[in-house]
Amino acid sequence: MGSVPMKVGYVPLSQTLTSPGDRRRFPAYADERGIALSVVDRWGDSDVVVLTSEADLVRWSRAPSDIRLVLDLPDAFLDERRSIRTVARGCAKWVAGPLSRPVLSHRREMIRLIRRADAVVCSTPEQALKLSEFSDNVHDVLDLHREFTAIPPAVRSGGDRLELIWEGLFPTLSSVTQVLPALQSLSGERDLGLHLVTDRRAPRFMNRFLAVDVAHLIRDWGIPVHLHSWSQSVLADLASRSDLAIVPVDRTDLYALGKPENRMRLFWRLGLAVIGSDSPAHRRACVRAGLPGDLLCSSTEDWERALRRYGSDTLARQRVAESGQAAALGPYGDEAVLSRWDRVLASLTCS
Repeated sequence: MGSVPMKVGYVPLSQTLTSPGDRRRFPAYADERGIALSVVDRWGDSDVVVLTSEADLVRWSRAPSDIRLVLDLPDAFLDERRSIRTVARGCAKWVAGPLSRPVLSHRREMIRLIRRADAVVCSTPEQALKLSEFSDNVHDVLDLHREFTAIPPAVRSGGDRLELIWEGLFPTLSSVTQVLPALQSLSGERDLGLHLVTDRRAPRFMNRFLAVDVAHLIRDWGIPVHLHSWSQSVLADLASRSDLAIVPVDRTDLYALGKPENRMRLFWRLGLAVIGSDSPAHRRACVRAGLPGDLLCSSTEDWERALRRYGSDTLARQRVAESGQAAALGPYGDEAVLSRWDRVLASLTCS
């Protein structure tokens, strides 16, 4: 491709480019680096096309060899367990639109596209190792969080009330239930509130079908829960008034356990101490930030112990928030993430 500007196409997660994956991954990088980007559904005259999981696997796995394909798979795709949902995905995505024809095995078609891609992007070193079985050009790249201005760590709510915050998409909401016994125990001793920042109505299946009312699902949690519709401004405002963030993951699900440290990084950027589930990504993040291991939990007892300590010790909470933010803006910062995408594009000229 030489010095001639590349024509870069992008197959988005959402046509409006408003989904988190569109806002925080390749389009954000392209905008930061001044790369012109066109939303496409066919290769046309593009030199490089960046694909998301919403791409038509059938069509793109057969793209001409002179079209350089970059496949972005930020979730732990290879660790997803077989279920009715995964078995039906090949037909459901055809009905919903992304696939041009039904396929018996969505996983098999995705692996075919991984083999065809000139570069594959994921989110963790663990994912990269597994994907390297199918591709010799794999890169792990975390989300860009440039849409959020860093908030200096500080003692937030004050007094005896403890304000906690969680944010995420609906499929990860169920992970919060593992923290409920600890929160219920704590709420019997002190005033607390849990703020959930997510969609008020969300589809249960394939991110498209069977919408549910989230308020109905959380009404019996047994603690004061405040539901907020997700927006950048709402999340930033609530973070500025919260004491602690929680980032639980379902440790029994390898797909969930394989998620990257993006939410931990985001809350650090927003000036909060974070208590999370013990996972490879969270352990890596805490080591990088120089944080103690008691912030990571693998049992109800761990959650209760951590919430009691950091919920009551404002000095310890402040130290954690400061160290976390130093990591979020330093080794985990925007320029570090941008440089990873630089390497992805550079690898295309060498392959």
